Amino acid sequence: MKVICFSDVHLLLHSSPEEKQKLAIFEEFLNYVEEEDPDRLIIAGDLFDVWYEYKLVIPKPYFHVLHKLAAIKEAGADLIYLVGNHDFKFLDFFDKYIPATIYHDCYETTINGKKYIFSHGDAYTSNDLRYHILKSILRNRFINALFGLIHPDLGLKFGRWMSRSSREKQDPPGKLKSLEKGLIRFAQKKISHGYDYVVMGHIHNTKIVKLDGGKYINLGDWIQHFSYLLIENEVPELKFWQKATDK
Repeated sequence: MKVICFSDVHLLLHSSPEEKQKLAIFEEFLNYVEEEDPDRLIIAGDLFDVWYEYKLVIPKPYFHVLHKLAAIKEAGADLIYLVGNHDFKFLDFFDKYIPATIYHDCYETTINGKKYIFSHGDAYTSNDLRYHILKSILRNRFINALFGLIHPDLGLKFGRWMSRSSREKQDPPGKLKSLEKGLIRFAQKKISHGYDYVVMGHIHNTKIVKLDGGKYINLGDWIQHFSYLLIENEVPELKFWQKATDK
């Protein structure tokens, strides 16, 4: 079985020279994915910088990427989407029109004889109380329903502002290490219960860490690292996509 996994692309709702270049690189990668014909494509959250789905409205700047995902699905790949912290609300678009399977927490599976658990990871960071409180407010059903009454143009504008504030916040190395302790602690717990690999994103810190009995993998991002995970044999590989400008 061949599986490709990535996270944290953070596609923006507005265009800029930098965003156009990132989108071109990412679309080139999706073309590669379609050509590779994987059995499964796993998106571990935050494909979009803000995703809020209204009953009859989705953000149209994402159309080309959504169309490519549908093509990958039509070619035969199973699509799995793990909800990230920038994925504010899913209704039925991914389920009906891509289609993909949505997981709001963890996705557990066996690939080539090894047990995997995938998660975006934001629920497991440590020393991040303010974020966890904010997340509980934003995901509150009543608040989410009120937000859905706002005109989509205004709602997505507000979501874009919130996402920009979050994305542009630069955590010092010590803070990043502190946040990741929670992810590694979660990974070690799952490995002690029989999993071989725990795969997460969120903190944009590409790495593989050997733990007692298994490995923790962080997928990195498509802002600085352009990284993804290829699982084709028993041992998964972290790879870095060659930028179109480097060819």
